[in-house]
Amino acid sequence: MSVDCGRSNVVLDAAAMFAGVELSYGPFYTTESVLREVIDGESRMRLELAQASRKLVVLSPPREYVELVRSKARELGVLGELTNADVEVLALASYVKRACGSSILYTDDRMVQNVALSLGVQVLGIKYAEKRRPTRYSYRCRVCGYRASAPGTCPRCGTLLELEPVR
Repeated sequence: MSVDCGRSNVVLDAAAMFAGVELSYGPFYTTESVLREVIDGESRMRLELAQASRKLVVLSPPREYVELVRSKARELGVLGELTNADVEVLALASYVKRACGSSILYTDDRMVQNVALSLGVQVLGIKYAEKRRPTRYSYRCRVCGYRASAPGTCPRCGTLLELEPVR
């Protein structure tokens, strides 16, 4: 796996692909799992052209970075809110940060932004303003007030637990 820090330290989430980030300014980095989320024909064609011209580089993050992201997401209470693609793109952004001294992750996903910020990765929103600092979350039953660290139903009353910031 190779990151060319002299040329780029920018990692793209699927939201960047959907929003039509201009890929000709690359190189940008992303993961295979993010590419699999892009299914419409026009976006797929743009991605294939960007890959062929080496403006979009697809990398797999090292396993230790995936574990680091899972640990940080668990600590923030949002692991259950992240997809595998989210975890992998966060791990890649963290890897690029370590290799280059900094990294920028383009995403509008608030939970992805939350974990990225806690990892010291700069985030840039595409269509929406980005978060400024990470937030810790927990799951809470709106009926009886029961709190949990993972999604599911309340063991006391059976109501679906909802994610909310911890104050």
